[in-house]
Amino acid sequence: MNRVLAFLFLCIPARILIAMGAKFVPDAYLNVYALFLLAIGLSFLYLYFTNSRLNAPEAGGKTWWAGYRIIIGLLYIAAAIYAFQGKRDLIWIPLAMDIMLGLVIFTIKHVFQS
Repeated sequence: MNRVLAFLFLCIPARILIAMGAKFVPDAYLNVYALFLLAIGLSFLYLYFTNSRLNAPEAGGKTWWAGYRIIIGLLYIAAAIYAFQGKRDLIWIPLAMDIMLGLVIFTIKHVFQS
């Protein structure tokens, strides 16, 4: 599958589903959802601070978004904190910001820098 199509039809929908989880996950599982978000956030920070996985086959070899991992990681951690606090009405905000950031940097990379 083409990298552009994979991003638009796999990565973005996956991020949307994660954000929608804030609304649909049962209260009894909100802490599990928070741990899931925290794990994602910490993994992005780990990759950022260790300069790991800079060769992404799904991106054609170069992880051009590596510099944004710190922002993505912090957004997921913010969502996890809201989830741990039970602030269901706020969880989606940093996750939506992640989706928008992803779309913006993807567009800049593939439309304006091509």
